[in-house]
Amino acid sequence: MVNMNTKLIHEVRAVKTQKELKNIIKAQRISEKVLKDVLKYLKTGVTEISTAQFIENSFIKYGAPVLAFPPIVAFGKNTANIHHEPNKTKLKIGDTVMFDFGCTINSYCSDMTRTYFWGKPNKKQEKIYLAVLEAEEKVIEKIKKGERRASVLDKVARDFLNKKFGAKKFPHGLGHGVGTVIHEWPNLKPASGDILPEGCVMTIEPGIYLKNFGGVRIEDMVLITEKSCINLTNVSKSLKDAILF
Repeated sequence: MVNMNTKLIHEVRAVKTQKELKNIIKAQRISEKVLKDVLKYLKTGVTEISTAQFIENSFIKYGAPVLAFPPIVAFGKNTANIHHEPNKTKLKIGDTVMFDFGCTINSYCSDMTRTYFWGKPNKKQEKIYLAVLEAEEKVIEKIKKGERRASVLDKVARDFLNKKFGAKKFPHGLGHGVGTVIHEWPNLKPASGDILPEGCVMTIEPGIYLKNFGGVRIEDMVLITEKSCINLTNVSKSLKDAILF
């Protein structure tokens, strides 16, 4: 009985009111401003930790001091670590750069990941980036066509990436619900029995991580509508825009 009640609470929480949605979108728009600012802040030799501090200070500047989670800033090989904690690693030419951050507005979270290249990417970096981007786009397209089964959506991205890079290079779930906590029901995972309800906000975040080389993750938040979805993330993902100079 407790499990049924818990499931019901999760399902009710997942469906966002207009007011809740407004807070999530506002949090996301602030994150987009911070991302724009941090891209201008980057320079060769800057450390991950100082960049993370800049991100935190920028959120304060924009009136959103409560973050959804500690910002992930990773340079070079560190981008292969899914939950990397920023350290004294310095940015150098040829590095992959990964940002994953969000803030809260009236307790409602935003979540976004973008991957960039500090200088022209090599063929392998380019291949990984384009594959992850295509995997994400395939999933969003499937949602737009009405697919709501979490395991099916996860499989779309996982099968595509496994075929290109082999198994276990995409070791986390495809995404999760977002609300007053950063990881909320439903869950996009291989064995998930969840069905995405209309009105929930989901992250779609495929990634590939190659040890001692680097990784790519691209993450958007989407609102599930009756017959389609609306991407709430308003930041370019094109390879051209991912190359910072």
